[in-house]
Amino acid sequence: MYLLEQGGFYMWPLLICSVVMVAIIIERFSVFTAYLKKPLSAYEAPELVVEALRRHLIMLSTIITIAPMLGLLGTISGLMKCFQLLGTKTTLYNPQEISLGISEALLTTGVGLVITVIGQIFYSYFSARLERYVSHYNRWLKEGADE
Repeated sequence: MYLLEQGGFYMWPLLICSVVMVAIIIERFSVFTAYLKKPLSAYEAPELVVEALRRHLIMLSTIITIAPMLGLLGTISGLMKCFQLLGTKTTLYNPQEISLGISEALLTTGVGLVITVIGQIFYSYFSARLERYVSHYNRWLKEGADE
């Protein structure tokens, strides 16, 4: 809860992104585990299997794109707070208040980047597994057509 308070408003969308990302990753692991036990040629409707394997990968890609942008919005928001404090007509500045804005800026940027890095690792993993799976099927089809 402390990080959510320190990070400001943009930590909430980042939290939602991270929860959705983890849910997609867990769901994709279960789907990939279930379908990849058999070769694609063993299924009656291979196109439906490929469609099931691709499902939610676009959403994962969207989270990878959005998370650093949300982090940057949090950075801008935090820095705006700092400059707003510096821009007031008072001559005495409270370093603690200014550091809260800087803390918000750095925290949201860091969280956005962590979400992106983790999401990209799993997106690449799932995409590579799917590509290899379909490639084996295409090779099988080509071998059947050559005979």
